[in-house]
Formats: sequence, C-alpha cells, structure tokens
Amino acid sequence: MADAPAPHGATTLFCIPHAGGSAAYYARLGQCLPETVAFRPLELPGRGRRHREAPQTSMEALTHDLFRNIQPVAQTAPYALFGHSMGALLALLCAARARESGMPLPRALFISAASPPGCRERPPVPPVASLSPRKLWECVVGIGGVPQGIAASDEFRRYLEPVLRADFTALEAWLPAPMEPLPVPVTVFRGHRDVITDDMARQWQRLTTEELRIRIFQGNHFYLQDNWEGLASCIAHACGAAAA
Repeated sequence: MADAPAPHGATTLFCIPHAGGSAAYYARLGQCLPETVAFRPLELPGRGRRHREAPQTSMEALTHDLFRNIQPVAQTAPYALFGHSMGALLALLCAARARESGMPLPRALFISAASPPGCRERPPVPPVASLSPRKLWECVVGIGGVPQGIAASDEFRRYLEPVLRADFTALEAWLPAPMEPLPVPVTVFRGHRDVITDDMARQWQRLTTEELRIRIFQGNHFYLQDNWEGLASCIAHACGAAAA
C-alpha cells in the first residue's frame, strides 16, 4: 500500500531506525506529532514488513535503500530527517546524498543518540558483530535496546539476531569519507545518562553551516522510550522554524 500524501504545507518527517530497529519502534512518536508534520517511518530490509528481504551489511547499501524511499517526496515537498543511533548516521548520509544528487535538502536534520563521524572524544568500541550470541544479547540489553524479558525469547532472538549482526557489520566496516558541512539546521537529542556527551554532541557543528541545537532528556541511550511527547514537541517546533 502506498503511503498517503502529506497534508498541504506539512513537512514530511522520515524516521530511520537504530541497529536492529524497525519502523514500528517510532509508532508512539507518530501519535504525538501535530498535523503540520507528516510522519513517515522508514523500514530497512530484514525487519518489519520487509522481514523476508536479506539485511544489508554496508552503510552505503542502507543509504541507497533509504534514499529510494525519500527521493519521490524530497523532489516535490518539504521534508526532514530523524535518525536514532545508527539511524542518525544514515540520516546524515541521506542528506549528503541529496546534495550530491542535486535534490532539495531536508529542512532539518534530527540526530538522536549519536556522535558525528570522526568524533574525537568517542572511545574505541569493541567489535559487536562477531560476538557470541550470549555476549551479543548482553550488549544489546545493556544499552537498553531490548528489555531482558523479550530478549529471553528464543523466537525473538532467532528473528532479530541476523539483523543485529548485519547492522553492526555495516557500522564496524564503515569508513566515513570527509564531508563538507550541510546548509541544514541540526538538532541533537541525547539522554543524560548516555555515553553521548555534550562535547560529542557539539561536534556536529562541523557538519552544518546553520544553527546547532542540543536537547537533553532524562534517560539512557534509549531515552526516547520515556520522552515521545517532548521529542515530538521539539521536532515540530524546529520544523516550523525551518519552514518560516
């Protein structure tokens, strides 16, 4: 089924999931957004309604897949990009792809729980894609992505583990190319107990010639689970300011 067109004058908000995440994760955000923001969660291969497709294992392939879905709207109507964790980096790559393609740029870029490519303060992250199943799930549960009770389900682990390994393979193999700053306002969201600090968040200024805003919520890497209304309010305000 094709997505319904956005109401006239609305900004389409494309939401890109985190590693192992699906479009359904953003359902509550969509319920909190006003009519001025048309909610459009994107699904990646291997999960949700695309669960029969093989997961992609490179950031380039994931960006290409996302961009195919963004392009028809971007060519004709205002849009913005939101991504959480790995999804934030993919949102950045999609915005860069729009510039390279001569397409209209997003009105706003929303970065959630992610440090920019080449962040100086980010400590080295040990490889995750090659961890044993037990260690992999300990890692995922530890950062708050999946509740312990759900992760204990054998059926759930069989479904999600290939997706997690593919996503972490893409992240760990990615060698970001130098990028010129984008003329797009950037808002960085983070949880106050996340490993993403204010110092890391401020480094996103290198990638925009416009205003950088930082918003801090109570919570960890997955702070958004308890802050959907506040997040929606910030996004709607920023989209309105960009439109004005």
